[in-house]
This record gives sequence, structure tokens and C-alpha cells, in this order.
Amino acid sequence: MNARYLLWISAPIALSAGVLWLSAQEPKGGQGAVAGIKVAELASQLQAREKQVAQKEEDLRQTEQRLNTLQATLDKTSADLSAREKALQDGLAKLENLKQRPPIDPQLIHTYEAMDPASSAPAMKELAGQNMDVAVSLLAGMAPKKAAKLMDQLALLDAKLAGLLSERVGLSKPQGAAA
Repeated sequence: MNARYLLWISAPIALSAGVLWLSAQEPKGGQGAVAGIKVAELASQLQAREKQVAQKEEDLRQTEQRLNTLQATLDKTSADLSAREKALQDGLAKLENLKQRPPIDPQLIHTYEAMDPASSAPAMKELAGQNMDVAVSLLAGMAPKKAAKLMDQLALLDAKLAGLLSERVGLSKPQGAAA
């Protein structure tokens, strides 16, 4: 407790003790009745003041409890938001990594473009099985018409793989391209 609360508590107690002491004293002369009335009046005022102080203390305790509850809620919400922000940052970083294409030797792109689509489709399927990023970059680097013929043949072999490659090519961007 701080000094202010101690003052609020000790002042009424000290006044009560003084009033009790005064009321125990014998009245002197003709002033006994007047002094007794004043003492009784002071005692009732003191009791009323003590009740007010007690009520204020109770109100302060309740307010403090509400503030503690609100602070705990605020701390929990802050922690949740921090966790969500970190998860979002991680997801964005992961997505950005998926968008980057590794550099491919142009000669390999020309080789796949020159191949017959029926022959290059099994090779592309095998390449995608070994390294999906290289297959995506290779397909993305090909001329659109030649890539379309290759994808047509690949779809006959493995439609799921053709769909996955299409999705990854569509989501990726060349390395060094503006975001």
C-alpha cells in the first residue's frame, strides 16, 4: 500500500480513538451536555466518513481487478497478433521463394524446344520428378507455342503433373524481375 491509502485508513482510526477517549472523560461543569452532543455528532460524522473511505477502497479494489483483467486480455491479444504476424511473414517469404526461378542454360531450353513433343514429354516428366524448380524454369523459358505442344503431350502421360507445372510456371517469375 502506498502512503495515500495508509493516510485514508489511519486518519479515521486516529479520530475514532480520540473521540472514544474524549467520550470517556468526565464532563467538567455545565458543559457536559453540550460537549456530549458535540462528541456524539463528531462520532457519527467520523463513522460516516469511515464508511465512505471503506466504500472508496472497495471501489478501488474492483477497478484494479478490472484493469488487471483487461491488461491480461490485451497481453494475450498482443501475443496472438505477434504470432499471426510471424506466420504471415513466414508464408510471404515461402511464397516469394516459390516465385523465384533458378537460372537455366539457354542451350537446354533450345534443346527441349527442338525435340519432338512426344519425345520430350517423358523427359520433362522425369526432370520434374527429380527437380521441380528446374522443370518449371525450363518450361517457362521455352517459346509459348513449343511449351504448349510439350504440355499437351505431358498431359497425356500425367495430367496431374502437367497441371502442377502449369500452376508453378504461372506463379513464378524470372529471377531478377521486378516484384
